[in-house]
Amino acid sequence: MPTPMPAPQALAERVARTGASAGTVQDLARAVFVALSPAVPFAFACLATTDPATGLITGAVKSHDLPLGDQEFAAAEYGAPDINLFAEIAERPVPVGVLSLDTGGQPETCLRLRDYMTPQFGFVDEIRLACRSRGAVWGAVAVYRRAGEPAFTAAEGELLAALAEPVAEALQRILFAGPRAAAAGVPAVLVVDAEDRVTDATAAVEDRISDLGGWEHGALPASILAVVATARRTGAPVRTIVPSGQGAWTALQALPLEGAGGVRSVVVTVEAAAAAAVGQLTLAARGLTGREQDVTQLVLQGASTKDIASALHLSPHTVQDHLKAVFAKLGVSSRREMIGRLVAEG
Repeated sequence: MPTPMPAPQALAERVARTGASAGTVQDLARAVFVALSPAVPFAFACLATTDPATGLITGAVKSHDLPLGDQEFAAAEYGAPDINLFAEIAERPVPVGVLSLDTGGQPETCLRLRDYMTPQFGFVDEIRLACRSRGAVWGAVAVYRRAGEPAFTAAEGELLAALAEPVAEALQRILFAGPRAAAAGVPAVLVVDAEDRVTDATAAVEDRISDLGGWEHGALPASILAVVATARRTGAPVRTIVPSGQGAWTALQALPLEGAGGVRSVVVTVEAAAAAAVGQLTLAARGLTGREQDVTQLVLQGASTKDIASALHLSPHTVQDHLKAVFAKLGVSSRREMIGRLVAEG
């Protein structure tokens, strides 16, 4: 007899409880996979962390090992337009996409499925979820089924959708459970060719790759592949910061080079994240909107209400409204208390 499908709220509460005790992203992923498996059976699942500023994937945990690295995934996700890309799903009122439903029963019209997922792994359907909380996207979940298994349903999509906020909040808590520092070590530079192979690198590259999760079946970490693929597609520099080893933040910058026939190699710099970038991410983790972050950053620089209003083209009254919202989210009652808390905890 099939296991009855739980209510979305019940599944969300279960994930919230188990996520509250997860000490690492890996622990959280395992808890999510265990909770989902009886409710939404899958052949394969993945939970990724993302940079809320850029939407780029910064790391991934898989339900089990696949025989390939993530080069083709990154090329598909950040290359040509496609159906149900994470960036598009993240903008939906309900940030979930059921491929078989969103393609009218023709999931093979999705390029990444047709050209990559099905030939390599036999996957024929997917549900994707952007894990969003208070306007910021902190991660993503995807589940897949193979040929011979039933297509995903709208009810199963609703179950995934219920996990968006608890998973996002758990990721925030894990990433900011304690003080994070800028990554230590010497900056590294590598050149990645059109086939995502490293053709040149400085001596520090191996250490920096290890900090970001290491090689997977000979492929670069997902975070590096994401900035490389995006820079190659846009022809412009791409920057992001990612959590790395030993509670630190690492900054990645990818710069495309001109190439014959439009084929681009990409130069990637891997170095310690600037304090200002980490600070902005910390504010986002505390639930501050983009405008509230702007106001807070100016307060930290010593700007008055009048100065902030002028710099941001706001009225002084609007600045005060933003400050009241910031105080409420941080649990403080004054600028002085806010500054003290952010300096002590940030």
